[in-house]
Amino acid sequence: MFKMTEEQREKVLRNFKKVMDKQNSRLINKELYYHLNLNCNFIAHFNLQGFREAYADENFEEFREFFNPDSPASQWLHAPETNQEYASLNQAMVEYANSQNLH
Repeated sequence: MFKMTEEQREKVLRNFKKVMDKQNSRLINKELYYHLNLNCNFIAHFNLQGFREAYADENFEEFREFFNPDSPASQWLHAPETNQEYASLNQAMVEYANSQNLH
């Protein structure tokens, strides 16, 4: 688990919004990467650089699908392994992604 303070959670959410606004996975910072990988069971893709590259350019849509509650890719939101301590942060990410009409 990647433990975060409230300040770190806010930083993660700000970075997530930036990534979604710019539609650029190369902007994912280490805190967002650690949260997605260690608290939300996202595949690590070996390291931060690999994670960024996995969802870069034409593959960014695949990243966005993780935050579409109607997509099978969003199953991580309901997985028992997902740390419930961060449920409000995860919900805020989903709400932001969907408020942007990204799907």
